[in-house]
Amino acid sequence: MEQSHRDPLFVAQEAICFYPISTIYNSCPRYLFYALLLASCVSRWTGWLADVFLGTAATYAGVAAIQTFILVADPSKSQDPGPVTIPRVSNTSSLWSAFPQLVTDTNQVMVQPGALELDSDAVMAIVVTGYLVFLPLQCWSRILSHQRARNVLFYIWNILMLAGSICALVYAPKLNETPIQYMFCYPDLPPLGETSSDGWHGSWRTSTWNTSVWDMFSNITLWSQLGDTCFNPCMNTSQILREQRSLQIWIGASDEISNPHRFWNKVIYSRRYIYSLIILCVILNCLLLTFKFLPFRSRIPSSQVVIIWRQRKSIWNSFKEELREATTEHQASDTPKREEGSQPQQKRSAWHCIRRFLTVRFWNAFLHVVVDMMILCGILFSMIVSPFTVIAFVAWIEWCIYNDGPSQEHPQQVGQWAYLVSIGLLVISAAILTLKYRLATTKELDIEIDKVKEHLGDLQKRRDARSQPETAAPMLPQHDNVE
Repeated sequence: MEQSHRDPLFVAQEAICFYPISTIYNSCPRYLFYALLLASCVSRWTGWLADVFLGTAATYAGVAAIQTFILVADPSKSQDPGPVTIPRVSNTSSLWSAFPQLVTDTNQVMVQPGALELDSDAVMAIVVTGYLVFLPLQCWSRILSHQRARNVLFYIWNILMLAGSICALVYAPKLNETPIQYMFCYPDLPPLGETSSDGWHGSWRTSTWNTSVWDMFSNITLWSQLGDTCFNPCMNTSQILREQRSLQIWIGASDEISNPHRFWNKVIYSRRYIYSLIILCVILNCLLLTFKFLPFRSRIPSSQVVIIWRQRKSIWNSFKEELREATTEHQASDTPKREEGSQPQQKRSAWHCIRRFLTVRFWNAFLHVVVDMMILCGILFSMIVSPFTVIAFVAWIEWCIYNDGPSQEHPQQVGQWAYLVSIGLLVISAAILTLKYRLATTKELDIEIDKVKEHLGDLQKRRDARSQPETAAPMLPQHDNVE
């Protein structure tokens, strides 16, 4: 520590240690996922095409959801911090040109190895988008409600996306908790802007971080074993589902984002707005699920906007008719009282108007109409909020991912465009299978007819077996006809 300001033994500068976004979550697969969800909404009236698009998107998002479960269940353990004394460098030093994030005017830094898991933003983009698309799909798509098995699969995917979204949103704040990382270098050997980890050797850390750093630069033989020009304590970190050698260290220029906290502090209010929209969509989603599965006899015929629009007049008339019948229940019994009573006509009329709204039947009808109106408003409001939320969230999370750092692969590499080619081949295969009867020979059609007849016989037996207890059931609820 006796070096001069011009020739320190080593210098320290800030750096970002991160595990880059996995190849499967890079830009091309993510954009393809968004396109598949959009295609599922556009092709909702078709059967086979919507199955291909939505099935592929669901499997891709399911992988991301499972990764969020693993990240939350087994987070990386933070190591204990330790102080490292460094040679003091003046703020006016000429080393700024070679070390853009140079630490100056201090004799000590606090070292706590840690690394950013950039997959957290990518998986959050996938699972949350998959969950938000559930609202417009269940309000617009009729294909998903035709078969119970298809409906069950759709809701299982919705539950998986909701669980993955919760885990992703819980894990996301851990990026802000990552401490600032430091790298220690010879002043004559500046590092590259971005380097990869060659792994970690236990011999590099002798005892404390302070002793390890000073021993590294005091012993040229030990320094030559680094394989790099700088000593990076963050290489000592590990992350589940990651190879330690994939860890990268990035040094931003003076005009770039070099501190991971800097960007998040700028968009803290945007994060609140996005989270508020997501919570609103969850509430609307729960409202629609309540409408479908609770034993409540609603006058809303369906959760699909098209059906509601076609039957809008009958729905409105049923609301008015139910309230009219509830308010006129006691009108006949009140007429004799008005004739025999001794009170003035004005007071009797006022009491009659008030009494109509104090009956149990009126309040039951009123609450029934209110619940139906809430369901109707929830369905209509979801059509406005959910598309806006999807667009706003995708734009926000993609901007966050863009500021996380460079991609691991570029679109022209096979690891990126391979997903698009596989989807194209899958669509071609599904299209050919839909034309199998037109391409089949006469013998193949005869075989298919025999199979269909056999299958039809099995379905008829299942139908007859289920209809037997239903034939005896109508004799039991005779009290319903008494009313």
